[in-house]
Amino acid sequence: MASLPAQPVWLITGANSGFGLLLTELALSQGHIVVATARSLSKFPQSLRDNPKADLLEVDITGPADSIAAAVDAAVSRHGRIDVLVNNAGFGHIGALEEVTEAEARYQFDVNFFGLLNFTKSALPHMRAQKSGVIVQLSSGVGIWAGTGAPVYAAAKHAVEGLSEGLANEVRQFGIRVHLVEPGIFRTNFLGQVAQGNQIGKKKEGYIDMQAILKGMHGSQPGDPEKGVQRIFEVVTGTGMGAGLEEELRVPLGSDCFRMLGSKIQSLSTTAEKMKSIALSTDY
Repeated sequence: MASLPAQPVWLITGANSGFGLLLTELALSQGHIVVATARSLSKFPQSLRDNPKADLLEVDITGPADSIAAAVDAAVSRHGRIDVLVNNAGFGHIGALEEVTEAEARYQFDVNFFGLLNFTKSALPHMRAQKSGVIVQLSSGVGIWAGTGAPVYAAAKHAVEGLSEGLANEVRQFGIRVHLVEPGIFRTNFLGQVAQGNQIGKKKEGYIDMQAILKGMHGSQPGDPEKGVQRIFEVVTGTGMGAGLEEELRVPLGSDCFRMLGSKIQSLSTTAEKMKSIALSTDY
């Protein structure tokens, strides 16, 4: 795989808050160029608006595919290339399956899957032409292990996992690598916004009270977002703790996510052992 140029160009979606903002600030601090997107330019902090190396774009990730392609093309026109695409923009709607409406479920996929898909498809021709590139997909620990209380959100993240795993195999031949970043619960405002209630399905009797659980967790999440973003940056650039890990698809972040990964491995191992005879009994 080709290494990054001395001053790589990043395109980061949802760059006005959380991981997106922190990663934008980190890349800029290292002298990199960042094309940062958000739904509204007014959502960016003044520090980014004043930074000449921050190219701020107003893009609706749920908008038509051609509008996203136009934004990507504009970024390439201005900077000559895109070296790193970070599909960070995301939205969490929590609740048991019965508690989530069809409209809410579709919106989950529009933001977390189709927006990511359209940005990725729009960047790929440019990366293939330059024979290099890094695509970073922000998944989640629930993309590994769904758990309880957010099956639709987990489904969207599982879709991201499947798409990215297949994509990595397709584009390796072009010098493009793909990373699936799988954060656990980090101390950003993502959980706080969900816990406010407008991103939680209407409660039905018998299911766990996710709003109460999330409110109790907010402010004491185990993950440090600055450390998480530093690890992402290091894997992308092949520096620090990321040296030698540039070819790894999955980048789990947080002790809680690491436990999810272990639980998934154990579950699949148990299934493989118990179901082996059935699986092998169905060939001609």
